[in-house]
Amino acid sequence: MERRKLGKSRIEVTTLALGTWAFGGDKWWGKQDDLSSQKTLCRAIQLGINLIDTAPVYGNGRSETIVGQTLKEENLREKVVLATKVGLRWKRPDSEDSFECLKRESILEEIEDSLRRLNTDVIDLYQVHYPDADTPIAETAQTLYKIYQKGRIKAVGVSNYDVPQMQEFMKHCPLHSLQPKYNMFRREIESETLPFCRKNNIAVIVYSSLNSGVLTGKFFFGSKVPHDRVRDVNYDLKEANFEINKETLLKLRELASKYKRGLAPFALNWITAQEGITSSIVGARRPAQIEENAGAAGWKISRKDLESIEAILKEREERIATSVEYN
Repeated sequence: MERRKLGKSRIEVTTLALGTWAFGGDKWWGKQDDLSSQKTLCRAIQLGINLIDTAPVYGNGRSETIVGQTLKEENLREKVVLATKVGLRWKRPDSEDSFECLKRESILEEIEDSLRRLNTDVIDLYQVHYPDADTPIAETAQTLYKIYQKGRIKAVGVSNYDVPQMQEFMKHCPLHSLQPKYNMFRREIESETLPFCRKNNIAVIVYSSLNSGVLTGKFFFGSKVPHDRVRDVNYDLKEANFEINKETLLKLRELASKYKRGLAPFALNWITAQEGITSSIVGARRPAQIEENAGAAGWKISRKDLESIEAILKEREERIATSVEYN
């Protein structure tokens, strides 16, 4: 599987990354069996994926714990780039309601907890999960820079930051990566954020690569839409938009068939074909899911078909823009 440089760091990451939010089994994604999570993680590594993305808030530490235990028990720690986050905390041990906190004391406490749960002495990529409006960016960045200088983290990233926030952060700490939302149907970063990252050699590791399953096509061609906090707020699954997206996916599926691929690996391959994208995070609950998604690697969509995709997505965007559900 192709690897790309993580910004100005010495780290190289695969173009496909495993996201482990579902490992937490929280109210966002519903119940999850730990054994399935462990098998999925091991299978991802067997398939050549080296970037594993987690966070403390995923199931109140459960995702980090499962990842850490599995890597230790299977002796796989040296095979992966381990990425976790800081700044989203839960209100009580028995609560899944989170809040932003990026104050110095909170960061220092969080990193110790993450190191312990992950069974590691060093975190390869430590990322700010969400901006904290109540804490100056300088305080956050300076704290992370000191941790970086001590060698407890190998690279520093931010997630969900805009350009001005990244500019302020970079005054106080090296910035190796950004993790924004990006997929065929969510392309907001293309206007300002992606060009800024290209210019400043900041790796872009995108999440929501399959738009919470929308781009797999499964909800449009047979599977029922689950009622969870993720899908219930996704307007691409609402009534008017549903039909527009179904027609779009039918056209994309026809293109994908030329490469003997399903919609999911086709959509993932499209992401990493975009200039400035380093890696695409995709979640999986079972080994079979990551096996299918790994089909995104090792081939390229032709320039002509990339142009066809662009035309299909532009038509969809124009139709969605006038949809009541969108507005």
